[in-house]
Amino acid sequence: MTSDRRPAWIIRLRAGAAALVCAAAACNALAGESMWLTVVGDSGDAAVDTVEVDATSAVAFESMRLVKLRVNRAKPRTGFDGQPYRSYYSTAVVDCTELKSWHRTLSLFEQPLWRGKLRIVEYTERDGREVAFADMEANPRDRLIKAACSIALRGG
Repeated sequence: MTSDRRPAWIIRLRAGAAALVCAAAACNALAGESMWLTVVGDSGDAAVDTVEVDATSAVAFESMRLVKLRVNRAKPRTGFDGQPYRSYYSTAVVDCTELKSWHRTLSLFEQPLWRGKLRIVEYTERDGREVAFADMEANPRDRLIKAACSIALRGG
């Protein structure tokens, strides 16, 4: 018989992240259209590294935040799954206590500006991939984490 010997805070964190994902799904069903705000780049130029955040998607739960991103890369890249991509949508979790962020889901496109063949990669909490924006000259990672963590919890 196996027992779960993880500290209670890890179990609460996992439950909190699961609740955050469920809350975001419910919000998305009600939200309708996205409102993309450009953090860096130009969403109309396929040759530019671009990062945008969906202002309508942000959800706050305790010290966690969930945000949707869309990213276009100026040059072809290789995903965490070893396959090429040029652009993607991501559902990212931000831990405001640790100031870290990771991808929960990636919708990767072969072509720039969110076009072409699509593949979806999902990650569990254990194997979530860090939001890093590797090789971006004006790397917006820290700004995104700071902005996400500034989202206030809504009173209930």
